[in-house]
Amino acid sequence: MFPVARMTLPVLLVLLVLGCQPGDDLAAIRQQHSEGRFQASLEPLRKIVDADPSNPDATMLLGRALMMSGNSGLAVWPLRRATEVPEYAVEAGLLLAEAMIASRAAPDALEEIDLVLSLEPDNMQARVLRAEANQANGKFEDALEDVERALDIDDTHLPLLISRVTLLISLKEIEEAGEALSEALESFESSDETVSQPMLARLCMARALFSLQDGKPEIAETQYAECIEKFPTEQIAVTEAVSYYDRVGRIDRATEILEAASEVSEAGLFRTQLARRRAAFGDFEEEERLLRLETEERPTAMSWFVLADSFVRREQFDEALEAFEAAIEINPNTSRLRFAYADTLVRTGRFKKAGEVASRLEHRELMNLIRGRIFLGEGDARRALAAFERGIELWPNNAVGRFLAGQAAERVGNFPRALSHYRESFRTSPGDSEAGRALVELYALNGQEAGGLRIAGRYVEVHRQDPKAYLMSIRLAHQMKRHKIVVQGLQRLSRLPGQAPIAIAEEASILASDGHTEQAAEVVETSTLDLTNPANAVALRVFVELLGTLEQHAKAADLLNQALSAHPDEAVFHELLGGALHQADQAEEARASFDRALELDDQSWRTLAGLASLSAGGGQTAEALSLYDRALAANPDDPGPALSAVGLLGDRDPEEAIRRYEALLDAHPRTPAAANSLAEILVDRNELDRANRLAQRAAWFGLPEAQDTLARIRTLRGEAAPAAADSGESSPSIE
Repeated sequence: MFPVARMTLPVLLVLLVLGCQPGDDLAAIRQQHSEGRFQASLEPLRKIVDADPSNPDATMLLGRALMMSGNSGLAVWPLRRATEVPEYAVEAGLLLAEAMIASRAAPDALEEIDLVLSLEPDNMQARVLRAEANQANGKFEDALEDVERALDIDDTHLPLLISRVTLLISLKEIEEAGEALSEALESFESSDETVSQPMLARLCMARALFSLQDGKPEIAETQYAECIEKFPTEQIAVTEAVSYYDRVGRIDRATEILEAASEVSEAGLFRTQLARRRAAFGDFEEEERLLRLETEERPTAMSWFVLADSFVRREQFDEALEAFEAAIEINPNTSRLRFAYADTLVRTGRFKKAGEVASRLEHRELMNLIRGRIFLGEGDARRALAAFERGIELWPNNAVGRFLAGQAAERVGNFPRALSHYRESFRTSPGDSEAGRALVELYALNGQEAGGLRIAGRYVEVHRQDPKAYLMSIRLAHQMKRHKIVVQGLQRLSRLPGQAPIAIAEEASILASDGHTEQAAEVVETSTLDLTNPANAVALRVFVELLGTLEQHAKAADLLNQALSAHPDEAVFHELLGGALHQADQAEEARASFDRALELDDQSWRTLAGLASLSAGGGQTAEALSLYDRALAANPDDPGPALSAVGLLGDRDPEEAIRRYEALLDAHPRTPAAANSLAEILVDRNELDRANRLAQRAAWFGLPEAQDTLARIRTLRGEAAPAAADSGESSPSIE
């Protein structure tokens, strides 16, 4: 306890409220824990810890309560403090490792487990956790070694016997896996314990997986079918069976298994998985129907939250807010729920209301993160970065906070700082954070391809169902001429539900970028895709562009007319025809096709950009600018229309060009050409300091023209040329 003379007034007030008897309160809290009432203990524990962060009993109890109430991320800080006290080192260390694994920070968990094992080498829980952490980190050999050591302590540990089988399969040690499977089966049969259904399901699936890897697909097929028949609502059985049938191309059978599980199970998990599967195939109406059905049959805060999250992913924010409000009405005391609600309010521009919600959050770290989001939404990236970093001080392993700090740092123009935050975010939670993609993209743009590919590999491992993860890895591997990774990535991407046309389009694009245009066109043309099906439009787009490059304009038009004959009201086909006709210099016909596409879909940004290009070519600058602005509004994620628009201005309106460049860089910080172009305008206006920052920013991305701009600035300043180029990583450039 701090001496009274050093206490601040808020601390004294808290102690007065607590009656200066934390020991009595902790006794009552321990009683709550013995009754399983962990959630109820959180608020009084926070007050005690805020008053005296050095109280080891309170930090231990707070960490345990947070873990048991499902707040593993928030549990890390108090548990870390508790591990510093010898009497709690083992218990807190094990809970801390569990929290880190739950937060997908397995590498850090290993360090904590090693500390526990240094105190208790035969601690069975630590050995099991170490195996789990190594497996989560992709270190299968180390995980197997951990399993073997744990089995030396207890050779009848049934879960470990199954883990040994699956690890040996992962390591392609098929013969040893067969022996391990036999041993596991024998132990299960001779066990005096009542074996749980989930454990039996794990064993069943291990047998099926072994048969598959042992080159016996017919036996595996039978075993997978038997397993799902015996355990139709066990999560491990359903998950593995769905994965198997997807892998062998029986997509409908995989869906049937999920449908059956969702109908029979009393839990909502399978219905949620089915809804997300429908969304992966583009059936968003069915996703919404299933999730709304879940809120009707099981109206819990979680069911409403899942519905809200689906709306957020589709950027239907008004519907998302309604769902969040329904969830909060059921459970008004969940900080994470209020945080998600406030975050969505920010995304809709309702900053005042978001601030009101943030002010009622119990956790200061969450409050700062929302305030940072508000500042970022209002365009004040510097204040946003400061708010995010205040939140991170209180919650350093918060992956979302780190990611948002990286976003703010990019908007400020400090890319090395952004990289630092993204690295921490990805290290802390590779499964939940978007930071992996940001890291890969920034590494690649900064010329650090090897580092980018390493991160891309880790990202793909924990996002096996994310098409963007595969595309990111494929493109970077192609850039580095790692052809084996490219081929494997394309194969895996093509096997994901609904991703075959994207894989074909990507393969063709890669060949075209290497100068093999004819072969690229052949890849699409000889594929099994029906190019008149709107679901395959992404591949059709690439094919039409390739035909244009090959000057086979008539062939492209014929194909698109066939598609329109089958689907006359499909906007994307009219837009593609407009683009093909534009490429063939048939401006009037192209405009007619674009106009029809816009009638069918007035938010088609490609159509708007195509019309803008036609207007620009006809000298109608004002109309072209307006259309480019509409295209940008329809799809803010693509900087292309904004770049085209500002390029039309030329030297005619420097003030408007500056305004547009500033807006573009705020929305798309990774646009070095825009940064350098703005720097050149500012050099002409003798605003050299700001121009220098922007040119350095562009140079960080390796833009050659930026060096010329920097040389101009040095000449105007009368400075000598630098002795060596900056590495970019070591010297931040801040705009």
